[in-house]
Amino acid sequence: MLINGALIFYFIAGVISAIAILFLLAKLNIRRVLAFDIAVDIVASLTLMLLFAGTFAGMMVAIVAGALISIVLFFLKKIGGYERPKRKGYWFEWEYVPPKSKS
Repeated sequence: MLINGALIFYFIAGVISAIAILFLLAKLNIRRVLAFDIAVDIVASLTLMLLFAGTFAGMMVAIVAGALISIVLFFLKKIGGYERPKRKGYWFEWEYVPPKSKS
C-alpha cells in the first residue's frame, strides 16, 4: 500500500480545519480580510500549531491546514482583488483594489 491510513487522516483533518477557518474569514468579509492576508496567514498557522501541538499527527494537521489557508488566500487575492482601508479624516473607508492583470 503506497499511502498509509494515517497520512489520509492528516490530510482530511487538515482540509477540514482549513475549511472551518476559511468559513470564519468569509463571515468577516473575505475581501477586507485579504488586505491583511500575510498577517492572517501567519496568525492562522501559528494558532493551528498551538492548538494541535503535542503529537506528530496534530502538527501534520496544522501544517496541512496552514498550507491550504495560505494557498486559498493567495489565489483569492490574485483572482478577485481585495479591499484596503483608506484614511478619510478621523475615520477610514474601504477602497477596492482590482487584481493585477498581466499585460
